[in-house]
Amino acid sequence: MSKNKKSPKKLGLWATTALVVGSMIGSGIFSLPVALAEYGGISLFGWLFAAISALILAKIFAYLSKVIPSAGGPYAYSRVGFGDFIGFFVAWGYWLSIWATNAAITITFISYLGVFFPILQENTVVALIVGLITLWSLTAINSYSVKAGGNTQVVTTILKIVPLAVVTIGGLFFIDISHFTPFNVSGISSVKAITICTALCLFAFMVLRRPQCLRTILTIQKRPFRKQPCLEPFW
Repeated sequence: MSKNKKSPKKLGLWATTALVVGSMIGSGIFSLPVALAEYGGISLFGWLFAAISALILAKIFAYLSKVIPSAGGPYAYSRVGFGDFIGFFVAWGYWLSIWATNAAITITFISYLGVFFPILQENTVVALIVGLITLWSLTAINSYSVKAGGNTQVVTTILKIVPLAVVTIGGLFFIDISHFTPFNVSGISSVKAITICTALCLFAFMVLRRPQCLRTILTIQKRPFRKQPCLEPFW
């Protein structure tokens, strides 16, 4: 009997790594350059303050993961600290935020795709249809099998990392100090400009808790999914 029993399917090292890395590199890094361009060089302070805030949050999550080793991230921490109701509320809030994130990623994808296919910028209906097809196609792949979802994640992660690496490294050779003057081109006060830029940049850093997904995935693979009730709201 034991010989015929099939072992559960698991994600390999590359797929698991790509799942975490791909989740952290979202639409923010691709859409923010356009959003911050209207503020000029002062947007660098937005990146700085957002990065400091993100590091503080990361430190808090790191501490909580030691104190409360249960898988589930913010849901598990809220449930242990404040009870089931708050934990449930946090879980649903996080789930709803993921829906909004999926919409943001789809919009960003269609915006970039519109450069190659102008009809996506000219026809809202076509853009909507293509966006829905893309979103549901990825959902179907993830629902089909763990292996298919993992392989797809590896491909999409490579497609995101390679352009970022090329632009980042190549951009070092085209730095022009004159582009930083005037430092604030938004026409509003520097304090207000920095505040807005920080809020925009913090959106890109909100995926800092995604590495906890790795531990969640490993926990699910070690134990049957039905024995992980605290994770159900996330799936």
